[in-house]
Amino acid sequence: MSWLRRLTAQFPTVVLARRNLSRATARSLLAIVAVVIGVVAIGTIGMGGEAFKQDQMEAFDGFGGTATVNPVYHYDGSGTIGDSFSDNDINRMRQVTDGATVLPVIERWDAIVQTPSGEVIVTAQVKGIDNPGSFYETKSGTIPDNWKRSVVVGSRVAENNDIQPGDKVTVIVNGSLNQRLPVAAVLEPQGFADQLQADRTVFVPLGLFDDHEYERAIVRVDSRTTSIESASESIESEFNVRTRNVYIREVQDQRESFEKTFETINQFLIGVGSISLLVAAVTIANTMLMSAIEREREIGVMRAVGYPKRAVVSLLVAEASILGLIGSAVGVPLALGIGMVLNHALLGDPLAFTTAGLQYVGIGATFGIVTSLLAGVYPAWKAANKQPVEALD
Repeated sequence: MSWLRRLTAQFPTVVLARRNLSRATARSLLAIVAVVIGVVAIGTIGMGGEAFKQDQMEAFDGFGGTATVNPVYHYDGSGTIGDSFSDNDINRMRQVTDGATVLPVIERWDAIVQTPSGEVIVTAQVKGIDNPGSFYETKSGTIPDNWKRSVVVGSRVAENNDIQPGDKVTVIVNGSLNQRLPVAAVLEPQGFADQLQADRTVFVPLGLFDDHEYERAIVRVDSRTTSIESASESIESEFNVRTRNVYIREVQDQRESFEKTFETINQFLIGVGSISLLVAAVTIANTMLMSAIEREREIGVMRAVGYPKRAVVSLLVAEASILGLIGSAVGVPLALGIGMVLNHALLGDPLAFTTAGLQYVGIGATFGIVTSLLAGVYPAWKAANKQPVEALD
């Protein structure tokens, strides 16, 4: 006796279930396809969501030791700062955060930027800072050590308006600035996690503004020597003594918020994908019911010759489980294949699977098998409880 026959002899119910399914090939294939669609839906949505989250989280790389400090304005005058920071406030921040880079920022929303040809760049923002080179890498051009009479342009502004280092743009700030200035450098793309939204910004030296009132300050520390949490606590201890005068938001807090949002969205989409497995369960239940009806006389004979109810239930449940196993076995490699395509498109590496992403594939396969098994219970129970005399009539 071959090893295959010895193996099948150990599981006669499975062998009989396989033979019964082969007699209704069309219905069995439709049930398997329904399971495959469900497994692929859950696995693909889960892996795709994880790949998309990885892609978006990369925007936070390099900003881990950074925080934004904003003034808290009190309408009743109880605060000690007002709606902006002064040079004295910035110096206090530098003193209490020993070794940190504190970058005061002027933001003017009434500013206009014109291209070398005179067209207005509607989406461009104008911000005044000390030295963008201490905070950003340049893509082209260089930022002079003594940066006073030129501008630095963000990647999106430069790309959309074909601006290169050496070109001259006009910056108009109501009541403060109206000059045609050369472009010293174009910055590397920073992504949405950048607090200054540098990609859409034209940076202007602080010395060109008449007033030195800063709408915010950016604090950056070297994560190897100190923590941004420590710097934030020092600033809060200095300014928020009796009232809250400053509000600090660390990039890490933003990252965690985005991760929770992505996770919630992913779980919702997986829930939607799970509906396809419920459809598969209905399909399998229908297949088992139809099979039981067609085989009433056969089941009646089995019961008449002594087959217990449990054996009949086991047979029909085994048939449903086989449909789920085959559907999951086909669905898993399909889901992994689609996941590789998504990884390549979003991350540039088809094998950039995460543990969480692969877990979704496992959840889809497990859910497919369990759903199929449960879908076969009711038809099996109904068939097994029919009296042999009724089945043979």
